[in-house]
Amino acid sequence: MIHKALMALSLLSVLSGCGLTSSQAVYDEIRAQERAKAVGTSVPPGTGLPRYDQYQKERSQLAPESR
Repeated sequence: MIHKALMALSLLSVLSGCGLTSSQAVYDEIRAQERAKAVGTSVPPGTGLPRYDQYQKERSQLAPESR
């Protein structure tokens, strides 16, 4: 019984923390992980994901116009 209560409490705390994470923070973390994976490989630097502002600019150009 106590185990289920602790599990539910931890799940709620994790889910409440998700609301504090911005899409930019998630994107930057993915970008950092991709750069870390490329260390020591033959992948040239700078060929990974673009900076978040560049990503948003390209994404807004591809998005259909608002009606």
